[in-house]
Amino acid sequence: MTLTLCISPCPNDVYIFAGILLGKVTHLELTFETIFLDVQAANEAALTGQFDVIKISYAAYPALRETYDLLSSGGALGRGCGPLLLKNGAEAFDPNAEILAPGIQTTAHFLLDFWLKTTKSTKRFLPFDTLYEELRNVPGTQGVVIHEKRFTYETDGLTLIQDLGEHWENETGYAIPLGAILCRHALNLSDTIAALIRESLAWADTHRTEALALCRQHAQDLTDGVIEAHIGLYVNEYSQDLGKEGRAAVEFFFSQQV
Repeated sequence: MTLTLCISPCPNDVYIFAGILLGKVTHLELTFETIFLDVQAANEAALTGQFDVIKISYAAYPALRETYDLLSSGGALGRGCGPLLLKNGAEAFDPNAEILAPGIQTTAHFLLDFWLKTTKSTKRFLPFDTLYEELRNVPGTQGVVIHEKRFTYETDGLTLIQDLGEHWENETGYAIPLGAILCRHALNLSDTIAALIRESLAWADTHRTEALALCRQHAQDLTDGVIEAHIGLYVNEYSQDLGKEGRAAVEFFFSQQV
């Protein structure tokens, strides 16, 4: 059986799935056809149910419960790794001005509202790389950045307004649920896929040179230092298994959504 797999081209996803993508971790009855999408594009694709296994934002999952199982491995959850609210310029944050965000269904958008304590602010949603270019090039712009941009924003002259993940952790005490791996209910393969993902990550950890080379192929505009920092931040013990603490963080996160 061939399953459709949708992940992002970000280093953490490629690293976790490197064993599967390179054919080093296999299953006698399963093969994978992989598509790479931006996080919000994947959130929207999941709503149509077009992929068998897919990486989405945790904030998007409540609308997908009837179609997909939430897997315990392969996702992004942690501490000190949340989205950042930045500004082009040294002026103070203007709550009445437009804020750029990387997708209406993203965890970044949810955490922005959690910090603002309102859902009524003026926002414009863009793919995260397009958002960053506008933020970097248009003075006065305010926006939420994710992924590797947290490592480059100071070099690009942007100002930190608020670490939205840090605010979540301080307010709740929980780790930050960012991205989750889902498997279609009807396949009845969720435990099998979760085990394959764990095996794939274990392969990457023991064949790091090969895994990093694959990451570079999908993130050609990033330096080796940024790629490794990205993996170090977003790939952790929760990537192998959420565990009791991770599950508690996820359930609390869902309880805060309205």
